[in-house]
Amino acid sequence: MKSSLLCVLVGIFCVQVWGGVADDGFLTEGEYDHGNIVWRSYDPPLIVDGGGASMISLRDNGRLIVKSTSAPLEMDFSGVYDILLFNTSQLLYLDGVTELIDVGSNVKAVLKGGSINYIRSMKHTNGGTDQNVDIYALPGWSYILDDPLLGIQGQWWDGSLFKIEFINKTEHGYDPVWMNINVIIPEPATLVLLGVGSLLIRRVGMRAIR
Repeated sequence: MKSSLLCVLVGIFCVQVWGGVADDGFLTEGEYDHGNIVWRSYDPPLIVDGGGASMISLRDNGRLIVKSTSAPLEMDFSGVYDILLFNTSQLLYLDGVTELIDVGSNVKAVLKGGSINYIRSMKHTNGGTDQNVDIYALPGWSYILDDPLLGIQGQWWDGSLFKIEFINKTEHGYDPVWMNINVIIPEPATLVLLGVGSLLIRRVGMRAIR
């Protein structure tokens, strides 16, 4: 009886943790890939929506959309631990948990939410005029300890907090990460809409509690 129960539990664990190889272009809830997923397709993109992976490498013109990930962030268990961008690949990061986003020269990374611990950039930015990392932040964002070499912190457009540290590769001749960051702040009209939306969400939440 005990051995049968153990086999069932092991089977469930294998389905949940080992099943997500992303062959279908999706990593959904209960799927986790322990290897290095190499994705080269722009259309269809690789979509992470509730799943996770140890490493995702985007090559050629590959595209990755991260809508959400498993949590908390743990190597070989949950979250998307490392995302590596090569060639002319593209990343749209909406939410989730990730340890490192590694940015090459001709890629594009658009970050709009979630928990990202580190950004490492290997790029020459032409004096900070050719950035390829967009961070969508509310007004009031700042560099960590007012030092642009350390990282950036603030609020995403939805009001949630972020704090991202920078890994600089200046010893290899690349510009520091902050020069490769383009902070996108909402226009005044958009700020009003965001505020109204947040207020409505709070009211609905309060009614639900009552």
